[in-house]
Amino acid sequence: MLSDNLAINSLLWIRSLGAHELNPSRRMVEDLQTLAAADGFTFEEHVVECPEDLLALLGIIARRADEGLRPILHFDCHGSRSDGLLLEPSGEYLDWPRLADGLRAVNVATANNLCCVFGVCFGLHMSFELRLSKPSPYYLTIAPEQEILVGQLEQSTLPFYREVFSSGNITSAYSKVLRPDLKLFHCKEVFARALATYIANNCVGRAAKRRQERMVTEILQQDGIVSPSSEQLREARAKIKAALAPSQTIIDQFAPTFLIGREPGFGYPELRKLADGYIRLKQARANI
Repeated sequence: MLSDNLAINSLLWIRSLGAHELNPSRRMVEDLQTLAAADGFTFEEHVVECPEDLLALLGIIARRADEGLRPILHFDCHGSRSDGLLLEPSGEYLDWPRLADGLRAVNVATANNLCCVFGVCFGLHMSFELRLSKPSPYYLTIAPEQEILVGQLEQSTLPFYREVFSSGNITSAYSKVLRPDLKLFHCKEVFARALATYIANNCVGRAAKRRQERMVTEILQQDGIVSPSSEQLREARAKIKAALAPSQTIIDQFAPTFLIGREPGFGYPELRKLADGYIRLKQARANI
């Protein structure tokens, strides 16, 4: 049992590499097989050769998750900032949006319990495919933001998983072993930052006024009012302003879907404080 009510019972190593790159991967797998036998968790290696293979594997993992599988998925392959995961020997890319959709199915089946580790250059770019109107593809993901050497990964992989399964705390293991070469994204943090960014960009200041005016015009047109009176404009503006004012409602609207039933762990006061920080940062940059 890992921290924050995470239940992890397996490590699934998903490999897609060229033949000339297999030696480091094999050494890491052998180390992890030995660790799994000693620590009593399930370890599986899965080899995929093309996007269809990987998507099919994720579908199988999602079905197994319905039956109780609670995995860490470790991706051992190459990646591109713009194109996604490079899968060998086909040489094809699985783009980040399709990968995110495949992982969503697994994360939903685990009730937002999926942890992903990307030994993949630019693996963090998958996190940019998050949509608040859809379930998160992971509970947390750990990945490099830029290029990373295979030697760095080989040196840190066994100590990281040894710490994960001995301490039962994946975030602590990340801090001790993988930071700062890799970055950790947590779905609750992503959720808070996305909402705060939305508030800062759309619900405050000039942007909010422009949005309100557009909606006032649309509502009046829908009601067939071409030349509104001053009173009609005041009423419409007051109604739209109240409807668009950010509140706890914005958290309650998106949290059940994005967090798949998990509590967000923050309320509107904390969210607004974060949004105000983004607003001050925008203003400071505008004055440079």
